[in-house]
Amino acid sequence: MAVDRPNDSAPPTGETFAYIDAVRGWAIILVMTTHVGGSFPELYWPLKKLTNFGWHGVQLFFIASAVTLCYSWNRSIEPYGRRALNFFIRRFLRIAPLYYFGVVFYMVVQPPGSGFSVAQLLRSVFFINAWHPDWIPTTPGWMVVPGGWSIGVEFTFYALFPLLIVFLSSTGRAVAMLILAIVVAIMANTFGLSFFQEYSGVYLNNFLYFWFFNQMPVFMIGFVVFCILRSMRNFRLSRRNSWVLLGLTVLLLVIAALNPAASDRFVPDTIPQIFIASSLLGVFVLLMAISTPTLFSHPIIQRIGVLSFSCYVMHFVFVHTVPAWSGGWIDTTVSGPRAVITAAVLWVLVVAMTVATSTATNRWIEQPGMRLARHLTRRRGAVVADPASGITQSGPPRSHELLAKASKAPE
Repeated sequence: MAVDRPNDSAPPTGETFAYIDAVRGWAIILVMTTHVGGSFPELYWPLKKLTNFGWHGVQLFFIASAVTLCYSWNRSIEPYGRRALNFFIRRFLRIAPLYYFGVVFYMVVQPPGSGFSVAQLLRSVFFINAWHPDWIPTTPGWMVVPGGWSIGVEFTFYALFPLLIVFLSSTGRAVAMLILAIVVAIMANTFGLSFFQEYSGVYLNNFLYFWFFNQMPVFMIGFVVFCILRSMRNFRLSRRNSWVLLGLTVLLLVIAALNPAASDRFVPDTIPQIFIASSLLGVFVLLMAISTPTLFSHPIIQRIGVLSFSCYVMHFVFVHTVPAWSGGWIDTTVSGPRAVITAAVLWVLVVAMTVATSTATNRWIEQPGMRLARHLTRRRGAVVADPASGITQSGPPRSHELLAKASKAPE
C-alpha cells in the first residue's frame, strides 16, 4: 500500500495543528458572510461581489478536511481493513449526531414549506442528497438542513477516501490525481448538461456547481497541499515573510472575487472561478501551516474554527430570523450606505448568536459523538506510533488517549 508510515508524515508537535482550526475559522466566517450579504440585494456592487465570494468558504472546508484526513490516516499503523472501518466510524460519529440534530431542529423552527417528504428525509439522512437536482434541492423543495448539500458531498468523499489514499505516495501523484479529477469533472458536467436537460438553466447550473464531481478537484488540491507539507515539515517562515505571503494571497483572493470568471464549474476551454479560488485557498492553507503565528491564526479565529461545524449548521436560522424578529429595525431591502451599515450589524449579530449557540451544541452533541468514536475505534493493548516522537509503544487503552493529545489532529 503506497502510504507513508505515520511517524514519517505526522507533524512533530500538536501545536502545528492549530493552523487547521484557524483555517476552519476563516472558512465559516466566509460562509456566514456570504449568507448575510446574500440577504441584501442592494449592497454596493464591489461589496456584493466580495460577500458573494464567501461561498468559497465551503471549498476551504473541503481542502482543510482533505489535509487533516491524510494526516489522520497516515498516523495509524493498523491493517488497511481495520483502518478503513475505523475511519468510517470516526467520520460518521463526527458528522451525523449534529447533522441529525439539525434535521429535527429545522423541521421545528422552519417547517418544510413544500410539504414533508419521507423520501427527501431519507436522502438527507443517508447523505445521498447531493446526487440529483431535486434532492439537493436546487429546484424548489425541502432542503431538510440548509446547506446540507456540502455534507452530502463530504460524505461521498469519505466513501472514496480509503481508495484514493492508497495512490497518494508523492506530490507528483497528488498532482496527477488533481489533473484526473479535473478531467472527470469536465466530462461529468458535460454529461450532466444533457442528462438533466429537462431542468431549467439556473436549477441545472446550480446543481452542476454543487455536485460531487465538480467539487472533487477541490479535495485533490487538499491532497497536493498535504504532500507538499509532508516534504517540508521542518520548514518555517519568519514572521515578516508570513505576513507578506499571507497578505499577498488574501489580496489575490480579493482580486479573484472582483473579477468574475467565465464559469464557476469545470467545463472545457475555460478556467473556472472555483479552481482559481480553491487554488489560492490551497496556498493559504499551505502558508498557514508553515507561517509563524499572525493575526490570521488569532486564538479567537481558532476558537471559531473549533466550533465551525456547529456554526455551519446553526447560522442559517439566525440569518433568516434575526431580520424577521427585529421589527423592521434590520431592513434587508435598504440601499446605499444604510445597506452597508445594516448588513454589518446583522453580520455581528449572526456571528455572535451562532458562536454562542454552537458552543452549546459542540459541547453537548459534537464532543460526545467524538468520544464515542474514540471508544469504538480503540484497541486494547494495541501497538501505536507516537507521531510526536516517532516512538512505537504498546500499552493499555490510555496510550491512545495520550497519542490523541500528542498529535492533536482536529477531527
